[in-house]
Amino acid sequence: MVKVPAWLKRIRFHLNPFVAAALICGLAVYSGKVSVQNRRPFQSLFPEKDIRLLTGTVVSNPCRTNADKSSYRMDFRVESLATKNDSRASASGLVSVCIPAAIVESLYPGKLYTSSRSQGGILIDAGSRLSLSVRPGFRPREFMADSVKDLGWRNDFFSRFSHFRALCRLQFKRLLFAWGRAGGFLLALLSGSREYTETLVSESFKNAGLSHILALSGMHLSLFSGLALFLGKKAATRTIADGLQLAAILFFVWFAGLSPSLFRAMLCALILFASSILRMNRPAGVTVLSVSFLLHLVIFPDHVQTAAFMLSYGALAGILLVSSRVKRLISRRFLPRLTSALSDSASAQAFTAPVTIRLFGKLMPVGIVASVIVSPLVVYFLYAGLIGILLCLALPFLSPAIGAILNAFYELIKTLAVFFAHAKGVTIDPS
Repeated sequence: MVKVPAWLKRIRFHLNPFVAAALICGLAVYSGKVSVQNRRPFQSLFPEKDIRLLTGTVVSNPCRTNADKSSYRMDFRVESLATKNDSRASASGLVSVCIPAAIVESLYPGKLYTSSRSQGGILIDAGSRLSLSVRPGFRPREFMADSVKDLGWRNDFFSRFSHFRALCRLQFKRLLFAWGRAGGFLLALLSGSREYTETLVSESFKNAGLSHILALSGMHLSLFSGLALFLGKKAATRTIADGLQLAAILFFVWFAGLSPSLFRAMLCALILFASSILRMNRPAGVTVLSVSFLLHLVIFPDHVQTAAFMLSYGALAGILLVSSRVKRLISRRFLPRLTSALSDSASAQAFTAPVTIRLFGKLMPVGIVASVIVSPLVVYFLYAGLIGILLCLALPFLSPAIGAILNAFYELIKTLAVFFAHAKGVTIDPS
C-alpha cells in the first residue's frame, strides 16, 4: 500500500471546489487573461473632454488624495451632464471626482476652510446629491471639480439613512477633535478618515511596514464583533450573542464605509455567522477566504486591482496557509506568544511581497517585528478610546483627563512607529 505524504494530504484538503475556483479566478484575473470591468461604467453621448457639468450622487467617503493633499477624491454616480456648448443629456455610471479641500472641509472642526453655520458649508459624504463644475482629470473617467452646488438629499428612506450617517460621522469628528492628535489617530482607526492624522505618523507607519494598521480591515472589525460577542454571552444566550455580533459588524461597516479590506472582513464574518446559525460544521479558514473572494469578485469587480484588495487577501492567505509551518520553525527560539505573532506577521508579509514590490518597488522586512510590537498597542489604544468615548458621553467633564491619557498612549505608539521607520528597506525594481 502506498503511503500518501502528509504535505500532499494537506494540499488535497485545501483544494476543495471553492478554493480551486478562487485559485483559477485569481490566476485568470491577475495574469491578464480575463479583464474585469466595472459593473457600472460611465456612459455618455459626449467625450469626457467636452463635459463641464456633472449632476449626481456621491457613493463613497471623500478621501484625501495622496499626490495632492489639497483635494479629496470620491466616487460619483452621474445622472446628467452638460457640455461646454451647453448641450445637456442624461448619463449613467461611476466616475472619480477630485474636490478641493476648501469645499469638503467646510464643516470639519478646526480646519482652515471651516465655515460658520451662517455661511452654510456643504456636507459632502456618501449619499450627497451635488452639481459639479468640472474639467477632465489625468485618467479616464476622472474629473477635477472647481465648484460644487448642494442639491439637497433625496426624500426616501435610504437617502435619509445616508444623511443620518453623514451627520453621525461629522459629529464624531467634532467629538474626537477635542482630543487633539490622539483624537485624530483614533478617528482614522474607527472611521477611516485621516484628515487629522499627523503626516509624520502616516509616513512612519508606511515606511515601517505598518500601513495595514491604519487601513480599516479585519483587525478593526474583529475588535467590534469580539466585544459584542463577549457582552452578548454575558447577558444572553449564544444565539442572541451571535445576533449582537452580526449587528456590531454591520454597524461598523455602515459607519466606516465599504473599503475593499473591510468588505472582505465583513464577508468572512457573515459566512462564519451563517454557518453558526445553520448549525453547520465550522468551515476551514481557507474555504471561508475563497468563498469571500468569489463573492467579492462578483459584487465589486472594480476592487480587484486595488492595493487594499490584493494586500488584504494576500495577507490572510499567507496566515492561513503557512503561518503554522513558520511557527513550528521558530517555536524553539522565541516565547510562545511571540512565536504566534511573528509567524503571522512573517507569513502575511511573504504572501504580500509580490504585490508590495509591484506597487511600491520596496520591501520593509522590519515590518515583521514592528507589527508584533505596535499592533497590540494599537488594539489597546482602540479599547481605551472606545471606553473614553462612552465615558465622555455620560460624563463630559472627564474629557480633558481622558484626552491626556490617550495622548500619552498615542505618543508611545508614534515614537515606536518613527523608530521602526528609520530601518532601511529593500529596494527592488518591479520590472
